[in-house]
Amino acid sequence: MTKPLEEVRREIDEIDTALHDLIMRRTRVVEQVAAAKGTTNTGNYIPAREVKVLRRLLTRHEGKFPRQALVRIWREMISAFAAMQGPFHVAAYAEGNDQGCWDLARDNFGSHDTMTAVSAPRDVVVRVSGGDAAIGVVPVPAEGDADAWWRLLCGAVAPRIVARLPFLEGSNARDNGVGALAIARAEPAATGDDRSLLVIETVSAVSRAGLRELVARAGLQAQSVVSHTDEIAAHLVEVDGFVASADDAVKQLTDAEEVNAVFVIGAYGVPVREDEDAST
Repeated sequence: MTKPLEEVRREIDEIDTALHDLIMRRTRVVEQVAAAKGTTNTGNYIPAREVKVLRRLLTRHEGKFPRQALVRIWREMISAFAAMQGPFHVAAYAEGNDQGCWDLARDNFGSHDTMTAVSAPRDVVVRVSGGDAAIGVVPVPAEGDADAWWRLLCGAVAPRIVARLPFLEGSNARDNGVGALAIARAEPAATGDDRSLLVIETVSAVSRAGLRELVARAGLQAQSVVSHTDEIAAHLVEVDGFVASADDAVKQLTDAEEVNAVFVIGAYGVPVREDEDAST
């Protein structure tokens, strides 16, 4: 038997009140966490934990409420709560009609805080490196890019790539299919399903096929290779799995006769496709 409309509306009001009570309760708990941790220079941005939270929610989600809307709600809350714990300024690449990174940054980090548009990806890196921004959002590198910003991440105290946007396929980005990477002055952590990014400097120019073979000999599977050659031949290689600088695979690459140096510049939890079970 269908309930009367007024009764259904009263039930919705009760649910809204319960949801609001839980948000206020969560706020009080986050305040306790902030007091225990103290202020950090990344606004307590912990992308690996965020990925695990979102995967858990997507795995248990059921019913007609859109998964994309669920992720947007939690992304807004996660970012707002992170901003309560410390600086959370975001610098995002945006220039002329190229607004994809800006749109993805706003989708991912919410509307709670200041975002600055920066006209060159390498200047985003500079802002994060200097502490003017806690998080930077830059385009996914492609072969032939004039701005090889990723080469700035090879220093020991440089920012690291810590996330790929969007986490769930689909966004408000004005450029369909655009992707972005988030950088921060924090070490990435494993989420259970990851990709890592390595910069490999070689003695001379090496083809993409040659790079794939090189990393395969070290037990790694390359997903993409982007090369940039000026005085030094450098290659950005994205590989499956979580790779740390001390791993044997990195040592094997470093010892290869074709290689001058290897730098692990970050890792991220693999995003979820719209039609994918987040538990896989």
